[in-house]
Amino acid sequence: MYYYIFDIKKCKKRSVVADIKNHLAALGISGEYTYPSTAYTTEELIDLGISKKYNTIVGIGDDMIANAIASKLVGLPEAMGFIPIEASSDLCQLIGTSSWREAANNLRFRKIAEMKVGRLADGSVFLTSIELDLKNPTEITMELKDCMIQGKAANFQIANYNPLIRKIGEDWLDIVFQTVDPKESGFLSKISSMLGFGKEGQNDISLIRARSLRLFTSAQIPILAHGNVVAKTPQFIECSDENLRLIVGKKKI
Repeated sequence: MYYYIFDIKKCKKRSVVADIKNHLAALGISGEYTYPSTAYTTEELIDLGISKKYNTIVGIGDDMIANAIASKLVGLPEAMGFIPIEASSDLCQLIGTSSWREAANNLRFRKIAEMKVGRLADGSVFLTSIELDLKNPTEITMELKDCMIQGKAANFQIANYNPLIRKIGEDWLDIVFQTVDPKESGFLSKISSMLGFGKEGQNDISLIRARSLRLFTSAQIPILAHGNVVAKTPQFIECSDENLRLIVGKKKI
């Protein structure tokens, strides 16, 4: 029933892998264990698990393996599980824990939350957020459904899930960007401080929502998902129409 994919780069100690396997066995949810290699990529292993009719594909590692599995499972009946090893705090909050032991326990209780994901033009998805790799303030253009927004930004993030921002709907993305004009105050200043976008009062922080957007920059800019390059501008970004079935903690809504 359970198909596990270990990111060995994150599970640097063999003892960690052995501890996780032993704990899963003790919980009665051991299954097939796989590891990306030169023979099989993570994506190929996911396809293999689906073809073998496993109903739960579990990633063990960080945000990259989680996003890879989500990209394959969104819209499918198979559930996704995740055991965090060096994962981002946002992703840990999404599943309800930063502890690999507690995450393993959650697999046994099998509480499933159906959620939308952010999607890039190539079909890859992100569970939490992506951001532009801006070295300097850069001219950015956003083409939305009913308008176009243009300005020079020092930081730019698109969030499908950010625990600091309350979503207005499951199929909306939250777009947070920091302009270079020092006019921020009130609510936007608070958002700036929480998101780590510099000192209060330095810049304008804007928060807008959209189901999809086209993003253009004056020069091609890498798009990062927690430090890893996943795409480049120009880029089309949207919220998925389909749901991902994600196993979360018992207290997680």
